[in-house]
Amino acid sequence: MFGCRNGMSVGQWLATDGPMYIFVILWLISNVILFITTYQKYHQDQFTFLRFYVNKGLPIARGAASMLNFNCALILVPVCRNLVNVLRGLFESKRSIRRLFDKNILFHKWCAYMICFATALHVSAHVFNVQRLTNLDVYPETNGKTPLQVLFGSVPGLTGVGITVSLIVMVITASEQIRRSFFEVFWYTHHLFVVFYVCLCFHGYSGFVRSQTNFDKVPFSEQTGQCNERTGQGINGCHPWDDALRALANNVSCLNSTFIAGFDDVDSFCCPCETVNLLQTVKGGPKTWRWVIGPLALYIFERIYRYYMCHARRLTILKVVKHQDTTPVLEVRLTKVPTQAGQYIFLHCPKVSQTEWHPFTLTSCPELDYISVHIRLVGDWTTQFAEACGFYDETPREAAELPHVCIDGPFGTSSEDLYHYPAAMCVAAGIGVTPFASLLQALYFRKSNPSAYPKFKTKRVYFYWICPGFDAWGWFASLLMEMERKLEELGEPDFLDIRVFTSRGWSNDDATKIMLADPSEGDAIIRDAETGRSLKHKMNFGRPMWDREFNDIADKHGGENVGVFFCGPKVLSTQLHKLSNQTTVERADQGTKFFYNKENF
Repeated sequence: MFGCRNGMSVGQWLATDGPMYIFVILWLISNVILFITTYQKYHQDQFTFLRFYVNKGLPIARGAASMLNFNCALILVPVCRNLVNVLRGLFESKRSIRRLFDKNILFHKWCAYMICFATALHVSAHVFNVQRLTNLDVYPETNGKTPLQVLFGSVPGLTGVGITVSLIVMVITASEQIRRSFFEVFWYTHHLFVVFYVCLCFHGYSGFVRSQTNFDKVPFSEQTGQCNERTGQGINGCHPWDDALRALANNVSCLNSTFIAGFDDVDSFCCPCETVNLLQTVKGGPKTWRWVIGPLALYIFERIYRYYMCHARRLTILKVVKHQDTTPVLEVRLTKVPTQAGQYIFLHCPKVSQTEWHPFTLTSCPELDYISVHIRLVGDWTTQFAEACGFYDETPREAAELPHVCIDGPFGTSSEDLYHYPAAMCVAAGIGVTPFASLLQALYFRKSNPSAYPKFKTKRVYFYWICPGFDAWGWFASLLMEMERKLEELGEPDFLDIRVFTSRGWSNDDATKIMLADPSEGDAIIRDAETGRSLKHKMNFGRPMWDREFNDIADKHGGENVGVFFCGPKVLSTQLHKLSNQTTVERADQGTKFFYNKENF
């Protein structure tokens, strides 16, 4: 299975990716079981009269509906962030289980994909069903109507349109390209989930799907579409089943058998005019609310709690720092609240917008007397927030002139577990470097005072930063230089091994600087523009040869657990995840294990 198939032992697999795959397999099996059991249910006798006209369309539509109910209930749980935080804390000593909760947003997406699949299946089956029933004109809910009249003139049709349209809009605007470039669009349209769930709960309210209540007295043949009272005697001149249903739809209690011919077989399975009115059906009822009421209540409680906490805890902006990088960066320092390194918050500024909340990773560590975030000014909200904070003013504003903000959180991520590993590989690509600002600062405080952190196990950290070019260093380069200086003063210069790579080309001037630089002065390219300090660790050109990097670290930490923490693009994530498992298998005789963790928020 998955990891085992790649050479992992069962123990290795269970310690790394096994729990996640087991959970996913159980989830998929649950969906299959729900579909099959519901499909079989609608093959029971009470639905025979309806299956005669729509055949497999009925059980397929209902099976897909059960999958929808199940996943619409599950999809809310992963975004109850406080609940996820609590569960992560309960399994602090069981990291293989704890890592499951770091995949909460990923599971939220999987549920969304399953909802899309089930919706497509459900809609396709009902399009066929409605088309058949309106053509035959034999079903009370569709009698005398066109498919469009059924779609826009009935509760199931209108709510179905609401469900489908809101789902399509939410899925499209949740794509990574739109979410990263136009977060406001994603934020607003994702609140269509309110429309989605209201329509979902009322979708079955009218009882469109009927079932027969007296099949034992008036049985029907799905093959011939005929019925008779269970007397054991055939009746001449009986009517076909569609005539019987048409009579029922028109409230006719008796059929004229004079014009019906060809049914004179004494063994025929038919329904004479005297027994047409014996057919008894009952409307179905709404069932979805039974599935979603619990998760909805949990989610509503979560939102109420978060609303109360964030508005009861209005924070003051203590200081605004300008970083004139290639893309301007605003550093905002706020009143201190309890946090952990590597966590993130949702930031809200009422002066800018009464409705928008934006996620930002904390760049401060718990040991500082403030919390901070670094905000790249690349969108409408960030630009307006910078203006409100006086970023573009010539003279800094006083603290009293700065706006108040609210925060939702903080919420945990996988990087909180970095300190539980003897060795750690931290890999940042591009803007994925932000989460490590908090972690690296916290590492210094733990290393400088180990007695205050009895659970701190980390002996060495390998930090990889893949930059797009020489103009990308900015504020984080200054932080790295400060970390180098502090660790050197502490007598631990080798604790943090910084490996910077530039993934794009360089000019002749850059090459000249490198050739003429004094090695004792550090890297001539990576410098702090304000202080003139250089990074002691040398810069590398091109991309890392990851197989060599993993083998090098495995050689240095034989028999130890190595945590791999990544924030960046999916392509590199896949490569690092694969190499983590591969190196674990190759170094099984030494007992070295690599545990892959990716930021998800």
